[in-house]
Amino acid sequence: MKYKSLIFLVAVLSIVSCKTSKKNTVKDADKNEKDKKELVRKDKEEVFYTEQIKNDFRSVTETAQKKFLESYNATDKEYSILFFTQGFTGEEVVVKNDNNTLYKGMVLTNKKTGLAKNMRIVNTDVTSIYDKATKKTIYINTDKARKHKFIYVMKGNVNEDKPYKITFSDKLRPEK
Repeated sequence: MKYKSLIFLVAVLSIVSCKTSKKNTVKDADKNEKDKKELVRKDKEEVFYTEQIKNDFRSVTETAQKKFLESYNATDKEYSILFFTQGFTGEEVVVKNDNNTLYKGMVLTNKKTGLAKNMRIVNTDVTSIYDKATKKTIYINTDKARKHKFIYVMKGNVNEDKPYKITFSDKLRPEK
């Protein structure tokens, strides 16, 4: 009788542990699939940009930065602010994430402020930026976007191999 209860207990524990690991395996598989999706997008396309992380420039006060984020409803961790800065001359730009189109329109840099356009993005989705003038697409990948609140995109000489520069930062730059 003791052996039957022991065998029954071992069988029940085995079944329970199998179900638990199966759930974890499904979650892990979904996570790995999403990671692969992000890598495939970047690897399939030619890279037309350089990336940098920079926090050592002049910035607005913490209070002003907080008010700015509140005005865009971007205080939660999953949001970042995307800025188009120098080098945009009125070309049409399409900004998309995994779910929908965030912006489609002309982008023109203001010579006095150095800014062209800004918008809130979801930093847990890969964001693509298509420049119709150059017919090039650049990607804001989630690995760096999640870690930084502000993302600045600058357009340089279109004849270069990598005319775009993406700067990730935790500091909000003031208008010039």
